[in-house]
Amino acid sequence: MAALRIGVLVVGGGMSGLAAALFLRQQGVDCLVVDRNTSVSQLLRSTHVSPRTMELFRTLGIEEDVFGVADRFVLGKHWCDPDLPPRHLPRAILRAGALADIVNDDALVMAEGENDFADISPTEAVWCGQDKIEPIMLAEARRRGARIRFGTDFVSFQQDADGVTAVLRDRATGEETTVRADYLIGADGAHGLVRKELGIERRGHGTLGYVLNVLFKADLDTPLAGRRFMILYLNNRYAPGMLFKLDDDRWIYGIFGDPRRLDPERISEEECVGYVRAATGIKDLVVDVQTTMGWWIGHGVADTYRAGRVFLVGDACHVMPPTGGFGANVGVQDAGNLAWKIGAVLHGWADDALLDTYEAERRPVGVETVEQAWMRHMRWSNPGDEASGDEREQTIVTTAYRYTSAAIAGEPFPEAFGHELVIDGAPGMRVPHAWLDEGVRVSTVDLTGEDFLLFGDERWTEAAEQVACGRGVPLRTYPASAQFRAVAGIGTDGALLVRPDGFVAWRATGSTPDPRAEFAEVLSTITASRSS
Repeated sequence: MAALRIGVLVVGGGMSGLAAALFLRQQGVDCLVVDRNTSVSQLLRSTHVSPRTMELFRTLGIEEDVFGVADRFVLGKHWCDPDLPPRHLPRAILRAGALADIVNDDALVMAEGENDFADISPTEAVWCGQDKIEPIMLAEARRRGARIRFGTDFVSFQQDADGVTAVLRDRATGEETTVRADYLIGADGAHGLVRKELGIERRGHGTLGYVLNVLFKADLDTPLAGRRFMILYLNNRYAPGMLFKLDDDRWIYGIFGDPRRLDPERISEEECVGYVRAATGIKDLVVDVQTTMGWWIGHGVADTYRAGRVFLVGDACHVMPPTGGFGANVGVQDAGNLAWKIGAVLHGWADDALLDTYEAERRPVGVETVEQAWMRHMRWSNPGDEASGDEREQTIVTTAYRYTSAAIAGEPFPEAFGHELVIDGAPGMRVPHAWLDEGVRVSTVDLTGEDFLLFGDERWTEAAEQVACGRGVPLRTYPASAQFRAVAGIGTDGALLVRPDGFVAWRATGSTPDPRAEFAEVLSTITASRSS
């Protein structure tokens, strides 16, 4: 049995697992990703990529590649415009009995989202299937040196005080490999082995229903007369479900119903064609069925995100209805939060206690995001139901979430989401976006990803550089422009410390008699290490 030594073993090669590999390599951490499938996803699950996820892709250098295969959003109110430019999609959620209702203005508009992120982000949300995003992530992960093994079963694992020992099996040859890793990340989905073997329970409303996704090609643009939408709920009695356009010529119809009737292993192509025709109301529609996939709508969050040297990310620790398009984005952001902390510990400039802040920060975001998805699911599934709960605006959920933990030197937040869209430089928030002139036009958000950042005057930057150098903490310093001082709330002689994941760790609103001593204390707190 061959043996392999690795820094981090990642189980699962979907968006969350590939994101973990990307962020770990960004931190210089050696990692291996294993997945039982033969390649990245060929089936369609996630399609909505939030502004915050695009910001993270931007720091990884793959934003433009994603733009190249994605559709751009426009204001939801344009869903009824027949002459939108190609590859532009209104952020509109509709409900109707048939496609004809769209053209006849008989559709119910359930959500009509805005699309202006210019004041808060250097990028924007896009609409793009996992089957197009994951190959981009995979190629970049490999370019950065991540090891990726598809066609590999994750057989078992054991952990001790010094690491994790796992057994892998090549599905083609049966050859087994023992891997010794410092840490293990379970990104193996809602029903993966890692969480189950750890005995971690998931709590929530549980299973909410079954859906059969039918990926097909058909000319629906003609009967829609140019109208476009993000999602259309069709309340057909025979085949109720969700219809959305995936790209130029592909559509997905998610049929709600009995899994025995909608089993992808048994259902025929003719039956799928019949469901699509019945749902759209076009009896002679030419339908080319590409593939089918069955899945369960779920709701729940794992009791814990960490068990010793093992961590959960993505669907392994939270499952939610697709309403809102939050799921895959939360998984990518889980990985971004965790990776720099593992890197800090493995590189020796932070204590293991820093890793406890992963759960402290990400689980409240997971709990509240799952609840936001649940509220939207209940409201969109039951039009006219006003008991929608305390819904927060989409951009607050996707981009303006907040952290409270020992790795944040600031006042705690009462909840992960506020009621107003605020990103003002307070510790625990994502760094405010402001354009800087660094030879080329870059955002403060663009500077994140690898090192700590310190924005301030010369006294603060000199003190921070001295302390960070003595601790071996990667730090870059920047003078704070007047614009950035205003949006970050640091006045004329304050400072802002931003973590590698882009979140504000500490803010000084003014000067101090001994900036070196103050910064040393702050850095000790954030990295869970003693001053030197």
